[in-house]
Amino acid sequence: MSARRTELQANALGLLTTSALTAAYMAPALSIYALFGPMTNDAGQAVGFVMFLGLVMTLPSIVSFGMLAKEMPSAGGVYAWAQRALGEATGLWVGLATASYYVLTVIFPPIVFGQFFNEILKTVGLETSVWTWLAGAVLSLVIAGYVTYRGIVISSKTAFTMLMTELAVVVALAMTFLAAAILNGTFTWAPVTPTAAKGEWSGIFIALPLALLAMVCDAVTPTSEETKDAARTIPLAMVLTCVMVGIWYVIGFSAFAMATTEDQIARLSKQAFATPIIPLAEPYWGSFKILVTITGMTASIGALVPCSTAASRVLFAMGRDGTLPRWLGCVHPGTRAPWHALHVVFAVTTLAVIPVALIVGATHTINWWGGCFGWFIAVVYIAANVSNVVFYWRFRHDRFHWLWNAMVPLIGFGAQCIVLWRVVIVGLWDQGWFGRSSQLFIVAVAIVSAIYVHRVRHRSGHGSARAV
Repeated sequence: MSARRTELQANALGLLTTSALTAAYMAPALSIYALFGPMTNDAGQAVGFVMFLGLVMTLPSIVSFGMLAKEMPSAGGVYAWAQRALGEATGLWVGLATASYYVLTVIFPPIVFGQFFNEILKTVGLETSVWTWLAGAVLSLVIAGYVTYRGIVISSKTAFTMLMTELAVVVALAMTFLAAAILNGTFTWAPVTPTAAKGEWSGIFIALPLALLAMVCDAVTPTSEETKDAARTIPLAMVLTCVMVGIWYVIGFSAFAMATTEDQIARLSKQAFATPIIPLAEPYWGSFKILVTITGMTASIGALVPCSTAASRVLFAMGRDGTLPRWLGCVHPGTRAPWHALHVVFAVTTLAVIPVALIVGATHTINWWGGCFGWFIAVVYIAANVSNVVFYWRFRHDRFHWLWNAMVPLIGFGAQCIVLWRVVIVGLWDQGWFGRSSQLFIVAVAIVSAIYVHRVRHRSGHGSARAV
């Protein structure tokens, strides 16, 4: 296979497929399956309010993504924007963080898929072990690889199919819980009120970082060069999807909260289920509770496809620019997918998931990489908000608007600082050596990235940001 071309497939995605990639990346079913238990333990019944607060705090950053995407559609996303707005050195450092961020998103779906794969095996009476989990994780990577290597059109169609499958089940289950609450006289507005939170606002702020992580919806920006009318489609898809999925989170989490109690969730979370939602569904759906497990697997694939797509496009853009090895900037002549970048994404994912999970287990692997993930998402979103202000002030001053290019990104900046403080600094430190080892990894990556930037700058002799 020769991969010499350096152009992605232009005009391959429309608004629907772009939105599908964004929504699949947010994983509206998987987020509830994975986060409902921990968030209920932290915030009690007020999980719907926490998700609403997460939506309100995420939207400003998404607006910043949209403001930049409409001016500079690029496969590099935040990397390209930071280079233009903040200078090449800062932009390259942000680009390395952005690439790390997207590659890290690929790590989680295979682990979760393996857990649901084991759940399926137990349902049919087969023995499970870490090796059956491994088989499931590898299977998910094979499926996602088969899809993403075939190009952006196949990837978007697959993401759309998986998204519709998971939505059909999780929405039906939420409506079942709501109907049961109404018929049984247990319907309450408590899930969307802050006073219902455990410890009130202290519990809300403990659970808030998980809500913010569930709201991230930026994976579509690296597909800008493959999207029709990207300057309009990318911002519209991001904002619409963030709002629609965010509203669904508020309704869905609230409905699930009416189906259980804090004590019940605490007990279920300690049992050997891939998610506590499985036993919650059993009294209502009986044997059809298996649909929860199946959609856990389809949602994992649905998330894995846009995650690996986004990660490969950022690596591709940096390779094309020469800030990473140039062979990353090549695409397959037939599928127009960046195969070399995809090789790196799946190789890194395999190395990050399998050896660690076999040693410490899948749950600890998720928790450890999740702690690291908080840093990278904060860096990427902070960089987007700062770039919004600086880019419009420096290069589009006639279009600078005090609301969209000043107040909104300032609010987004503050929200991500909360994530940085509560998740990365306080949260990881309070976990003892387990969390502090994640902090050491973050510091090491930041330092190595700075050294790499210095070497690239010294080799290229570039000294100023490019004009726009």
